[in-house]
Amino acid sequence: MKSKIINILLLIILMLCTFYFLLKDQELDELWACILSADKMWLLAGLVCIILFICFESVIIHYIVNALAYSVKLIHCIKYSFIGFFFFAITPSSTGGQPAQMYFMKKDGISVSISSLVMMVVTVAYKAALLFIAFIMLIVENDFVMSHIKGLEFILVFGIVVNVFVIVALMLIIFKQSLAKRICGKCILFLGSHRLIKKPDERLRKLINSISKYDRGAAFLKSHMRMFVNIFLITLVQRMMYFLVTYAVYRSFDLSQGSGCSPFEIITLQLIITLAVDNLPWPGGMGVNEGIFMIFFTEIFTPAYVTAGLMLTRGFNYYFVILAGGIVTALAKFMKRKNTDIDANTGSLQ
Repeated sequence: MKSKIINILLLIILMLCTFYFLLKDQELDELWACILSADKMWLLAGLVCIILFICFESVIIHYIVNALAYSVKLIHCIKYSFIGFFFFAITPSSTGGQPAQMYFMKKDGISVSISSLVMMVVTVAYKAALLFIAFIMLIVENDFVMSHIKGLEFILVFGIVVNVFVIVALMLIIFKQSLAKRICGKCILFLGSHRLIKKPDERLRKLINSISKYDRGAAFLKSHMRMFVNIFLITLVQRMMYFLVTYAVYRSFDLSQGSGCSPFEIITLQLIITLAVDNLPWPGGMGVNEGIFMIFFTEIFTPAYVTAGLMLTRGFNYYFVILAGGIVTALAKFMKRKNTDIDANTGSLQ
């Protein structure tokens, strides 16, 4: 309970600080006029993109769970996705999403061993798709990217290095567990010998036990590579839906006339922002996300529209996710409590 209160306070403080620095030099009447001037059809397209982004994960969860002989309706998987993205958005380093999804899956009768396998596959595909799109876009749009991130190349390097590290770690855990255990053992013992961590033996034992739990996941992926390829392809489309939100907002201001930017250029810059903030230790990369957006997109959106563009983009890909996910989470808890009360009254508690 204490950690939840701290997370909520941290989120509120970050929001207030972000909005203060974003709006302190703005004429609010002009900003509001810019937002109202946006083409509503393109804004609707942006909203559709973020909803599809969330729902494509539902398709993946539905695909994997049903392949494991569980009969789960797609509507339940949509519920898991909205709940997951809600907790991703409000917890540091996005650590709360998957535990929340696993909790609600367990409530619906899906075992922890199955849900943890599903989450592992989703994570691997999610990170792999991000890096794949990054390498393709950086090859295709290299000159454009380098001209827009001068002096901030470290952001791109940081994002790629961290995500490559995560992918390599997951691949080792899945396909080379003995090597993963040896590497982890040496790292923890080294940190322990230099007194950088306490109780290294206990930490090592817990970590090895955690890695061993992925045995079933490793066996599943090795025997279902075709399924994983399909999941990877679905994830590619899912990722593109997220990046296209920024392009839809850009088009809503009719800024693409003449020498305007192409969808691939907008997507590539938004991709770099995502790479940079995906693993930051605070909710939604708040503050950093907005700061990088202002640097990357001021020239593209023009100074007159960049703040309005940021407000709408983040409104869709962050605040809408919190609002919709929060509503779905509240409804899921209410319905579960209501069903439990009904079952208790009939003498059959589920």
